[in-house]
Amino acid sequence: SPNKSSKDLRSINVTKLGSGCFAEVNGVCLASAPQVPTPHKWNACDDSGNTTDADDLKFKSDYGIKYCYNDSSGDYWAGAAELCGGTSKMAKESDLTKIANYVYNRTDITADYIEGLTFDPTKAAELGLPSPIFLLWSGEAYEVDAYGLYFGSDWTERYDGNRGASDPLAVCLGD
Repeated sequence: SPNKSSKDLRSINVTKLGSGCFAEVNGVCLASAPQVPTPHKWNACDDSGNTTDADDLKFKSDYGIKYCYNDSSGDYWAGAAELCGGTSKMAKESDLTKIANYVYNRTDITADYIEGLTFDPTKAAELGLPSPIFLLWSGEAYEVDAYGLYFGSDWTERYDGNRGASDPLAVCLGD
């Protein structure tokens, strides 16, 4: 006590003690496997993403959200921000492309549409990712829409749209 790498722990999978990383990919520390967020329900969000409700304003402030999103199914992106502890603890779009480069065994993937890729299910499983097609949220948004990245069996593409979409997974960053 205390445990030390290479002395008490001899696993090749242990790279840092107490790092807060479930997995580290191309310099991106994932706090956990991506998860389905619970949608946040805003109290009084108008169609422009504004609110005067005290609870809504506190939620926005607590989680780094600029605009609320008015949808009957709820705001899944805001739920992802809450799950991760704020938008600053969610993956950036550049982090998502690093994950994509890892699972497709590439170095040239950007948020632009690209096809002709080969999805590596073993690498995806290491990160807790499902089989394609799936979508990962980023912590970046513009007005009432948010960004993410689609992962297909042989393609990737940027998502920029509806925060009420229920299929994107939250990617939370560790320390």
